[in-house]
Amino acid sequence: MSLWLTYGLLGVVAGPVVNAAGACVALREPLIWNRILPAEWKVAFAASGLLGISLVKVAERQPAVAGAVSWLVIMGLLLSLIDWASHRLPQVLVGVLLTGGVMQFSAAALVLPDGAGRLLQAVVALAAVFAFSLTMALVSYGGWGAGDVTLSATVAFFLGWFSWRHVIVGLCLALALGAVTFGVLRVRRAHRRGMVIPFGPALIFACVCAILLM
Repeated sequence: MSLWLTYGLLGVVAGPVVNAAGACVALREPLIWNRILPAEWKVAFAASGLLGISLVKVAERQPAVAGAVSWLVIMGLLLSLIDWASHRLPQVLVGVLLTGGVMQFSAAALVLPDGAGRLLQAVVALAAVFAFSLTMALVSYGGWGAGDVTLSATVAFFLGWFSWRHVIVGLCLALALGAVTFGVLRVRRAHRRGMVIPFGPALIFACVCAILLM
């Protein structure tokens, strides 16, 4: 079976599970099969289609690290759904995303000629963006939460594997998307003082776009 077909099928199968898991975490309910099976079929179908197409693209554009990038796409969608629904990014899940990325990129570093340098670059990017994000959180008076800080550093790790240009473009795109979201809500008068704008979806979308399109 070809690589792109394998990853495409993985995305299709993962879609309903990610959709149901996101709903359960957002509602603080236990994840059980009774929740997964009757999940809204339209949303589950959309999640399957999105993940299937995305993972096919991953296999085509980044075959050497397709596992790590696919992990980012799947866990990223889960975190995006949770953040959009409940305005929070569970630290446990962000940690799972980072741990999976570290393990898979470390394995890739053992077989790729420039793998060790790429891994070191990714770690430095994580540390630099964590410091920057933490500073932003301290001066923004509630604009950035702890989840935004750790997720920003985590996506920087994934982007840093590829290049510093990926890090800069990915994070700038995320900030631009966040600003556009805020602007749209202001225009529609849906924004109110003290309202939290979920930044997780913008971070994940920008990171994946930078990896697949650059």
